[in-house]
Amino acid sequence: MVPPQLPRRGRARLVLPSRLFLVARHGHGGINQGSKYPSTLRDKDGDLLDGSKSYKLHLPAGIPAKLYWAVTIYNPADPMMPETDQPFPSRNTFDKVQQGTDGSIDLYFGPTKPEGVNEKNWIQTLKGHAFLVTIRLEDSGTEFYDQNWKPDDVVKVK
Repeated sequence: MVPPQLPRRGRARLVLPSRLFLVARHGHGGINQGSKYPSTLRDKDGDLLDGSKSYKLHLPAGIPAKLYWAVTIYNPADPMMPETDQPFPSRNTFDKVQQGTDGSIDLYFGPTKPEGVNEKNWIQTLKGHAFLVTIRLEDSGTEFYDQNWKPDDVVKVK
């Protein structure tokens, strides 16, 4: 329940994958305009994301972001990105990540790139450090709120 002191405009009830939650919404105009930042600290099994393990996030085709989308990892204890060997622990529209034949995207997280995975579809994590996954949807429409598009839960990769 949203506290009554918050303005009515901008409230939304979301039924996202069980481990995904909305950390921020920014924008002007109605609720279906602006930026959305769904995020998670946990994998599909409910375990905290651990930089020593490998994970996959499936993004269905038709990501609802007119300007751009990004998937970035952060340290859960502060608002900083972990310092890895990659310039940024993030992938976005402009990285031209490899897509599936249906237009979907699989992104991988882990301390080392899984064999057979395109370099642009991998985000490096730090061994022994927890992390937070945030999806940034810039200039998204109704698809995010009405659940016509929703990302899968983050899953462990064996």
